[in-house]
Amino acid sequence: MRAIWLVARREYLGYVTAWGFWLGLLLTPAGLLLGVLLPSLLERAEPARYYAVIDTQDNFASALGQYLEGRRAREARVDLSVALSAGSPEASRTAMEAFDAARADGADARAALKAANAPVSVVPPPSKFVEIDWDKGVENLPAALRGEVAISGPLGDKSLFAAFVVRRDAAGEIQSVEYWSEDVVGADLRSAASGAVLNLARMAVFSKAGLNLDAVRRADLTAPPIVARRSGAGAGAATEVTFADRAPFMASAALAMLLWFLIFSVVNFLLTGTIEERSNKIFDSLLTSVRLTDLLAGKLLGVLMLSATLMGSWTCAALWASLQMSSELDPAVAQFLAAATDPSLLTPALAGFFAGYLMYGAVFLALGALCDTIQEAQALMSPMIILLMTPLLMVMLAVRDPASSVVAAMSWVPPLTPFLMILRAPTDPPIWESLAHLVLMVGFTGLALWASARIYRSGAVHGAGMPEVRRFFGRLVTFGRR
Repeated sequence: MRAIWLVARREYLGYVTAWGFWLGLLLTPAGLLLGVLLPSLLERAEPARYYAVIDTQDNFASALGQYLEGRRAREARVDLSVALSAGSPEASRTAMEAFDAARADGADARAALKAANAPVSVVPPPSKFVEIDWDKGVENLPAALRGEVAISGPLGDKSLFAAFVVRRDAAGEIQSVEYWSEDVVGADLRSAASGAVLNLARMAVFSKAGLNLDAVRRADLTAPPIVARRSGAGAGAATEVTFADRAPFMASAALAMLLWFLIFSVVNFLLTGTIEERSNKIFDSLLTSVRLTDLLAGKLLGVLMLSATLMGSWTCAALWASLQMSSELDPAVAQFLAAATDPSLLTPALAGFFAGYLMYGAVFLALGALCDTIQEAQALMSPMIILLMTPLLMVMLAVRDPASSVVAAMSWVPPLTPFLMILRAPTDPPIWESLAHLVLMVGFTGLALWASARIYRSGAVHGAGMPEVRRFFGRLVTFGRR
């Protein structure tokens, strides 16, 4: 044990004293957080832009303005639904019905939120596009769109982002709508115009049929709500499904993704470290002091300590942030954290991490022992990428339906078991199945470690490498042809 500990300590200190480790420790959570928040931050930080409508009538401009406001209202409705998800389902339905009724009466997004008594944290998204009056004719549009002419409006002096030129026939019917803009990529305003034209066409059809579009919209309010329930503890009892019921499934998905990230962010150290030691002939010195099995076990233990340091640091930072914001935490976030720290999820998560780490770590150690240089390791990148991405793809598929029979069957495939076992935990699988998964992971991990030790001995001690592997498969192909 002392030899294993000395090797593990050497591996751990070798990585933890490198500046790249601390850089990754700090930047990884920041990068993940930024990746989650960046899309919404960019969308909300995008400045409002001016557009103009050149038309002989006002119906297209009005329809476009209503469509853009409807888009804001839909986004505000989603935010309201998320904010109310952790509360009473009945209160949430009442608020959403009030929001929809206000919208049917013609209220904008802000007024509809006020009618629904929305929390102060829920505000409508800012307007992305603002209409301005344009009376300078079509011939002056190109200069304004190129920014050569400043346009005065409610947001100050800005350049004109886009313009719509509506072409009509003699009867006043719209024949075409031309979209003028120097931005050939952005499609938000152009798609809104398509929606406005479609609404105008529907209004024309409804008008000819003697129907009023507002009456058609109000008809949606008469649709009865669909209430999701799940069976309760008593006979015939059923309780309404709340966010707290969905939180374990969301937490299991987050833990499975975190497990994948942790495993494959540390096992790469085993590959590169082994290649470096073999190319620099450090193995000769190490094997004069420790046995090969002790060296292998020490390397696995050292990188496992490294991953524990990463997890411990990120967990402490998350707990500190939670304590600092405890009074401001959204109830939904609190319920999610409670589900993520439930022992019924943490137990399979920890078991899956240890088994998955040992399993994949043994594979990467074996691969590293067969390579003399980084160039040889690059030849293994394609199968390694497939090995890394297959569990992630299965996790993404299992998130949609963790109770699927396909997911249940794939959970018996050892390389996928650590991840899918976590995702299936909220579905309350039978105890025998959970125990069988644990036995399967232990058995397959032991087999992977045994095979890795054999390959490690052949590569690190006896000098076998990629040429020997190629010759081995070549002999198999030759034998098959015979």
